Amino acid sequence: MLKETLAAVQKSFSGDRAFHHVAEVSQHHRIQSSPGFRDAANYCNTFWQGVGVSSQVVSYPSDFGIKYWTQRMWEEWSCQEGVLELTAPTYQLLADYSIDKISLIQRSYGTPPQGVQAPLIMLDKGDEEEHYPEVDFTGAVVFTGGDLQSVRQWAVEKRGAIGIVIDRLAEFPPVRHRYDIPDAMQYTSFWWTGKEKPCFGFVLSPKRGDMLRAICQRQAAAHAADPEQAKYPQVLAKVTSQLYPGAIENVEAFIPGVSDEEILLEAHLCHPQASANDNASGVGVLLEAAHCLQKLIDNGTLPKPQRGIRFLLIPEMTGTYAWLSQNEGKIPQIKAGLNLDMVGEKQELCQGPLVVEYPPQASLSFVGDLAAAILDGVALEAKNLGGSSSYALFKHNTAPFSGGSDHYILSDPTVGIPSPMLIQWPDKFYHTSADTIDKVDPQMLYRVGCLTATYAWCLANIGSQDLPWLLSECRLRFLTQLGQVLQSSAYAAVYINREELPLHLAETHDQVRHLLFVRNEQIASMQAFLKESEQESFAKTLEREKGVLLQLAKALWQEHKESLACQEEAPPPAEETDANYLRVPKRTFRGPWSNRGWIETLPPEEQEAWRAFNRRYGRRGNSTILSYWIDGKRNIAKLSHLVAMETGSSDIAYCAEYLDWLAKLGLIAWV
Repeated sequence: MLKETLAAVQKSFSGDRAFHHVAEVSQHHRIQSSPGFRDAANYCNTFWQGVGVSSQVVSYPSDFGIKYWTQRMWEEWSCQEGVLELTAPTYQLLADYSIDKISLIQRSYGTPPQGVQAPLIMLDKGDEEEHYPEVDFTGAVVFTGGDLQSVRQWAVEKRGAIGIVIDRLAEFPPVRHRYDIPDAMQYTSFWWTGKEKPCFGFVLSPKRGDMLRAICQRQAAAHAADPEQAKYPQVLAKVTSQLYPGAIENVEAFIPGVSDEEILLEAHLCHPQASANDNASGVGVLLEAAHCLQKLIDNGTLPKPQRGIRFLLIPEMTGTYAWLSQNEGKIPQIKAGLNLDMVGEKQELCQGPLVVEYPPQASLSFVGDLAAAILDGVALEAKNLGGSSSYALFKHNTAPFSGGSDHYILSDPTVGIPSPMLIQWPDKFYHTSADTIDKVDPQMLYRVGCLTATYAWCLANIGSQDLPWLLSECRLRFLTQLGQVLQSSAYAAVYINREELPLHLAETHDQVRHLLFVRNEQIASMQAFLKESEQESFAKTLEREKGVLLQLAKALWQEHKESLACQEEAPPPAEETDANYLRVPKRTFRGPWSNRGWIETLPPEEQEAWRAFNRRYGRRGNSTILSYWIDGKRNIAKLSHLVAMETGSSDIAYCAEYLDWLAKLGLIAWV
């Protein structure tokens, strides 16, 4: 089925038409909960309806106090003007929303109609409040290259600043450093919870930011030499905007199937004008993928699918939460999903490969292997001179789960819609004003579109007849993973003392057992796609396949041990005895938890304790992966171990303290 479906889709899918959609959508200023997003949603809906795909725009209220599961919402934002001018010691236009929408921090509050004149105070000693004990920030605009939210929390909330100017450009070595795109501005937004002091803000490019820094330094030097001189440059800021109770929209299309089961495909429609790859590219592919499949069904090339295929174009994260919370009855019928993030890059400019990111291990599904197999098929683009081999003309890869997009919601075991993500990462122009239509490649849209439509069709029709090839794909990728674990162990053993080798091998054996456990559950997940009459036969197939995987793992493990010439057996791992780590949590919420809007409900001292907790552990925490494995039966020690197996590291103290925070917020209960 896979090869035949891919061939049919490749004849029908149009990368040029997908590119046209990207160009059109990218001209809308698509901030979540805004008139511009609504206009883009209506464009998508009109296209689908015009080509015979059943679709609609569904609106959901958005305002402070509204929640979709744990996702707290915000007010709608509309903006007409945003101008920042340097007025002294010289004149210069610094930012203008009418020229580039990203030059304004999104969701900025408005100023008085005439604007506000204010001193510009540069944070030249870092972002921490304690560095500026004598500085009066009252009525000032703060200039920083650091963390917007951190600066806002003290400069605006506590010290009286009225606005922020920021020239931060996140770096992603080796693809992007600050001066790789010196004229680009980073997409930046306030995310209000309704409890903050209103303020406005502007974004500068690295080049313009450094120019303004030099002016600030010269002004400070002039003041030091002559106190009659003003200490700070002066700016005039004018913002015309409104925040009010509003709505978010999802564009929802559906190709009906024979049964009431479904496959779900998503892409997020939001982001500023003229963001193209992020994520007009995913939207363009889904618009054309639905059109392509509907056309193939209508002309008889493909039959009506066994399962329906649902397409959602959403504001990132919030639209997924809204749809799930309002359609809980449909969730059990959705067997799998796919999330399309940035998928249209010209690789020679943007530099990132096309990646199939697997769902988290806790979703225990085979669908990541299916997406990887289809990517392999799409990559057969050119042959060698002898015609004996085919290979790709583009960079591509597969990767374990890392999150950061809507598949991390769908794949949460409390939701149960295992979903890979398609993305090109890293991207040199990600979240900047340089993410424009000239960075988009119609041929890349074509490749991703063929992968997407084929993936959807295969899952919509998979049955017992597909088990042989599907199991062989899963077995191949299990052997690849197992080989990687043993290869890594062999390299590490070179640097280990002989007396430490048994312990090292015990840790490797632990990884092998975990890999086998996950793989067995993943192939077992195929059962959900089979008819009741096929279950008994599948049970026998499953046991046989588990036996094959076990024998392969045993043989390779034994060879690995012998190659390292280790005769001693490692002592069994010590049982955890600390009562703090033997507690068993149970989730009381569905979908991943985002702390935005939750921590703000705590007293100020608790909020500071939360920030201190995160500073203390930094990147050592894997809170999302930790939450995925919570099942009401595993204790903290077991959860921490599973996190370590999946990610390569875990801090059990962090796990315990993080779960205590969730308990304090009423998001878990102790069993």
